[in-house]
Amino acid sequence: PNDVVRCLAGSPSVPPLLPSPEKMTKLHFWTQGLTSAKAREKFLMSLKTYLRSRPKSWWLTRIIGVVVTYALLGYIVGSVQRAPSSFSAYLAKIKHTPALQTARLFLGGYDSYISAKNYYKSQEKHILASIKDTELHPYWAKSQEGLTDKETWQDMVMGRMKSVASQLKEGSRDDFKVEKDKCEMYGFLKRNDIPFVPLLGMWDNQDELVKFLSELKSKDKDYVFPLWLKSCHLTQGDDAGRIMIKHEDLTDSERFGKVVDWINRKYSQKPNDDARAWSDDARVVLDILKPRFIIQQSYPGPYGDSVGFPKKAPVELKVEVIWGRAYLANICDYEAYALRDGTIERWDTSLLSKIAHVPVTDKEHNQEALWLREEGHLEKVYALAERVCRAMKTDQVRVDIFVRPHDPDGVVVNEISISPGALYKWHAAFMAQMWRKGHVDHIYKLSVTTKKVYEE
Repeated sequence: PNDVVRCLAGSPSVPPLLPSPEKMTKLHFWTQGLTSAKAREKFLMSLKTYLRSRPKSWWLTRIIGVVVTYALLGYIVGSVQRAPSSFSAYLAKIKHTPALQTARLFLGGYDSYISAKNYYKSQEKHILASIKDTELHPYWAKSQEGLTDKETWQDMVMGRMKSVASQLKEGSRDDFKVEKDKCEMYGFLKRNDIPFVPLLGMWDNQDELVKFLSELKSKDKDYVFPLWLKSCHLTQGDDAGRIMIKHEDLTDSERFGKVVDWINRKYSQKPNDDARAWSDDARVVLDILKPRFIIQQSYPGPYGDSVGFPKKAPVELKVEVIWGRAYLANICDYEAYALRDGTIERWDTSLLSKIAHVPVTDKEHNQEALWLREEGHLEKVYALAERVCRAMKTDQVRVDIFVRPHDPDGVVVNEISISPGALYKWHAAFMAQMWRKGHVDHIYKLSVTTKKVYEE
């Protein structure tokens, strides 16, 4: 007991656990006030007098503050309830909110916004004409029902993915495999005579694939290495669903063992799209995919394969096609957008450029990507991307196309995307406007096909 008393009261070496006598007196005053009827009545009278003496402006600001706080809390609660399960997906969802876009204008993005707006006006008539010529597959028509004509670019992609998941659950429609399953995608491209990098084969059995690779080591003269081993069901970048196969990966037993281990891991790996705002709906879709593999040849250029050569080497242009009209090409290798009017917009990786969407103005820096235009690649790329869109009978698709210097006729499709994650800076709002318009005004022709999209 004595130790307890010393501990509570404190000692030279132990700080007290109880408040000081002065603080204890104040505490006693307040607790007595809470339990005393007379003290409560005095407090309420003082409060009433204080409130009556407040001017109207004071009341107005307080009422507005309460309303704004209540609305803000409601918005936060609603956003959290609607948020995807992944935090990174939630961040992706808020990147193009109207408030954030307005802030970008004041941070230096006004000129690039006006430039994007003027470009949209120059393309509007071409897209309107293309909408009228579009024969839209019923699968895509159902994916954008009930639009309010206020949806952002990301809202449009989210709406599509929600419909894709719904059509799978309600009607077993798996048309999304035209993109989410690489094996079905390449089959679709082949049936429609759309050029792509040739395949050595497709496998749904691990042992047969390993056996083929084992036999391939003695056929080095029949194929140009490196080759690409890809998993058809792992189409998202975070899934790391591809590896490069060099000839020594087959001849060296230790390296070959690592290839076999990779195949076994990827065969059992579940695909995910967790970094996107539509991750919950994507999970429903991706869960039904069966593991399959392909081996694909390389797309060589003057300086080697398509990876790791940023200057005058094979590059990939990711073309956004809206209602059969290529709108822009995202050139990731150069941090640039190629536009239909011949403009190539360069974007650097500085914080200001990322936040305010301010393009690069250094002329020398911009010269690096001009070979794509000067050698005639861009129009070939746009035409090929539009062919893919028409074959899919879709309202929007991103078509990723390989290009190499000095060979404008050698462009080939690498892959496609029906749920692009890029937000396209200031262009996104205008791209969304044209995507919405075709559905809201219903000026397209509805196809009567009963085939699934990947069977077309």
